[in-house]
Amino acid sequence: MSNSYLHHPLSWHLALREVNAETNHRLAGIAFFAGLTALLAQASFLTPWTPVPFTFQTMGVLATGVYLKRNDAFTSGLLYVGLGALGAPFFAGGASGIVDAGQLIPSAGYLLAFPFASAIVAEGMDRSHRQNMANVPAQLICWALAMLPVYAAGTWWLAESYNVSMSLAFEWGTEPFLLWDFGKILVLLLLTTSVFSYGEPKN
Repeated sequence: MSNSYLHHPLSWHLALREVNAETNHRLAGIAFFAGLTALLAQASFLTPWTPVPFTFQTMGVLATGVYLKRNDAFTSGLLYVGLGALGAPFFAGGASGIVDAGQLIPSAGYLLAFPFASAIVAEGMDRSHRQNMANVPAQLICWALAMLPVYAAGTWWLAESYNVSMSLAFEWGTEPFLLWDFGKILVLLLLTTSVFSYGEPKN
């Protein structure tokens, strides 16, 4: 990361999106956001009305798309899920592994969709970066779409895992989280449209 970016925190996301960004900087970003997602996943709690825990995991998933370009964001998501699947305590509450007794765990649908959510957010941010300004319409569309694969895959596999209807799985695994995730998106949306710098930082 160049010194010009180091002295301007609101432009750090641009350094990781430069066309000629150094490979080691990109790899560091990929690893950092996989680790950040894992760290945020440890802040989790269960409620009586759903078997799916509330976590800050998705804040890390969405932030990955804010700071990394699309392919790197997707790769970071894959790294997070892959390491957790291999046994690293990266999932909610320090859990690990994605297969139990020969079957994907109930939350696997959500986990496997996380890289796609990160990549969708990153697409909106990439467009802003290319235009040197906050492309609000593009960002709004990507923010609106980002969690759809997570909810769709997560709800479907939750229904399959517990052998319940899609409507019940939706009540368990999606409906309680809509407002929770909207709050995270709102915070990040305000950051990316009202606070972030998109032009070359001036010394």
